[in-house]
Amino acid sequence: MEAQELYEHARKRVQKRKKFYSHVITWVVMSIFFILINLATTDYFWAIFPILCWGIAVAFHGIKIFTNEWEDGEIDREYERLKRRKRALHPEDGDEQGSWIDDDFV
Repeated sequence: MEAQELYEHARKRVQKRKKFYSHVITWVVMSIFFILINLATTDYFWAIFPILCWGIAVAFHGIKIFTNEWEDGEIDREYERLKRRKRALHPEDGDEQGSWIDDDFV
């Protein structure tokens, strides 16, 4: 990847994290709002339902964001490991593509 492509990739990842954190803050503020309305109107604690449902949505949002980032990191580490193994097994090939990965290795 070129420097500009890396920058764009990093910018998109930061934007996704920023949206997630904004989602968390909105959920916390609205949860407090639901609790205050609930306490002012009734003795039954109905606020737990929107808080839990929205909290589950926030959790799934976080799982999606951070699982993708974890997966990207694992792919990068595996790619580097494969490059090192190729160089160790076939130093004469350089960076050319070849059939150096056999089925037993994968």
